This record gives sequence, structure tokens and C-alpha cells, in this order.
Amino acid sequence: MLLKATGKTCNKLRKFLLERNEITYMTTPIYYCVTVDTEEEWDWNSGYPTGQTHVANIALLPEFHRRITATGAPVVYFTNHAVLANPSSREMIQRISQEPGSEIGLHIHPWNTPPVAPVERVPPRDSFLHNLPWPEAKSKLDTVLSAFREAGLKPQSFRGGRYSSSVAIQNHLRDAGIWIDASVLPYSTWEDEGAPDYRGRDLTPRRLPPRHPGDKPLWELPLSFGYTRKSQGFWNRALKLADTKLGRLARVTGIMDRTGIVSKAWLNFENPLAERMLEFLNVLRMLRPSMVSFTLHSSTLLPGGSPYTRTSADVNRMMERAEAVLNQLRNWPEFAPATYTATATHLESQHR
Repeated sequence: MLLKATGKTCNKLRKFLLERNEITYMTTPIYYCVTVDTEEEWDWNSGYPTGQTHVANIALLPEFHRRITATGAPVVYFTNHAVLANPSSREMIQRISQEPGSEIGLHIHPWNTPPVAPVERVPPRDSFLHNLPWPEAKSKLDTVLSAFREAGLKPQSFRGGRYSSSVAIQNHLRDAGIWIDASVLPYSTWEDEGAPDYRGRDLTPRRLPPRHPGDKPLWELPLSFGYTRKSQGFWNRALKLADTKLGRLARVTGIMDRTGIVSKAWLNFENPLAERMLEFLNVLRMLRPSMVSFTLHSSTLLPGGSPYTRTSADVNRMMERAEAVLNQLRNWPEFAPATYTATATHLESQHR
């Protein structure tokens, strides 16, 4: 009885000291970084246009990189063909790739990546790379891979546009030296026809073994999307039930959100769900996943570049939120900064 009581007392004391940074957290840290879908700006409400692209937002990346890395966080820039096809923005990415705390990954928007369909806009279903006939999808991937080679860049990580991926896509990228897929958005899907369905995935990275002797594995590193309560799987099932016709009529999800019972949360600086970010991070401190990732689109750095930042004031608020959260994170001993490649390398060493 005495031993049991003493153990409880020690745990309480340890928690008390940890919260005050009085002792060092001795277990494996939670790795974190900021990821940027680095792409053209366009009117998101206009569908998926195939025409000329505009990349004015890329000129804003150096200042963004300076401010984010000043908090101690590294940045992974998932860069698409529209950015690399423009000489000015390509040079900017090449420069940023040389900066400390930077990693360049591969991103793809199939609707405007050659070969381009002879239409003004593609339907939502065709905005997901995994829905295209494989010869067409492969040609588009090869276009982006070729642009990276011509720019002297060797990506090791990938994020599909609109979080699209598949085994065929992964295998083709693995042949090109890419061994990290960052397309998984846990506990989620959306209404567009053919959208990825990640409702069965949680925050845990997944390792796909090497296909041949001497190959690298492939690591799927998920984005950080979940719930403001510790039992993520339970609340995912509960809110799935609440999203039935009867639940929607009773407005169950809204009631749980307003009363503080549980809410969805996303480590996405531009999304309204970011309002729950610190609450979610405190849950993650208890859950101790291997890694967490923050995210945003490069177009949100440009006023009017996305629906989330229509004015300069909106951009400033987003950046201030990002700096505040990341500065808080560096004071929590459970977390340690690492790029996706560094995180996957560490996970692989642990696996062995």
C-alpha cells in the first residue's frame, strides 16, 4: 500500500516539475516541423484551372523562413511544378534549399501539371492524382521529377495535392529516391467524388517495408489532425455517429464543440481549426506521438492569395499565431525540432 502511494506521489511530483521545466524529459522526444504546400496562388472557389499559373507568393518565402526558423522550427517546402517552371520562383527555391532548417519536398497539382487536359478546368474527381489513369498520372509525376532534376534538387519526401496518394504513386516515387509520403490526413475524408479516405488512419507513422534487398522502406508521416481529447479513436467514432442524419438534426457535433466536450483540431496555421491548436498540443503532449507537423499553403502569405488571408492584416495574424505557438513549443521539453527526413531517419533507426 505504501509503495503504491509512493509511486503516485512520485508521478505527481514528476508532472509538477515537468510543467515547470525543472527536469529534462528523458524519453524520446516528439519531433516537429512546419510544412508548406509551396504552389501557385489562384481563386480556390474557381475550381481547378489548367491555364497560366501565378507564383508571386514565392517571393515572400525568405522572410517567412527567417521568422519561422527563428523560433527553432525547421520548414519542409513541398514544391510543385508551377513553382519550378517559373525561373524566378525556381531560383528562390534553390536559394531556400541552402538555408539552415530547410528541406525541399515534392508536391503535385495534377490539373495544371503537364500533360494538361485540353479543358479550362478539370472536375473535382480529376484533381486527385490517384483517380487518373496510371499512364497519365505517371507522366505528370515524371514532369515534376524532371523539373526537380533540372533545378538540382533531390526530394526525399512527397505530399500529394489534395492529400492524394496511392501504392502506384508511392512505388514510382520510391524508384526516384523518395521514401517519405506526407499525404495522410488522419480521421478525415471530404465530399468530393473520389476524395482520399483517411478515416481509418490515426496519428501514428506507418512503415512500408523495402520492396527489394538494399531498398529503403517508405514512411508515411501523417499530418496532425485530431481531437481535443486524449482518446482520439473513441472521439473519432463518437463524432462519426454524430454526423449521421439524426445527429445532424440534433446538432450534436455543434453542441459538443460549444460546450467544450470535444472539438476537431488541426495544426494548420491558416485554418479556423487552428484556434484549438494549443489545446490540441496539450493533448499530444500526453499522447506522445512520434511526430507532429504544422502546415499551411505558401499562397496564404500573399494577401488575397487564398480564402484564409484576404488582407495584410490576415497574413500578420497568421504569422503571429505561428510564432506564438512555435515559441511555446520550444519551451516544452517533450518536443524537438526535426525535418521530415531527420524524423524518418530516426524512426527507421528505432525500427531496426
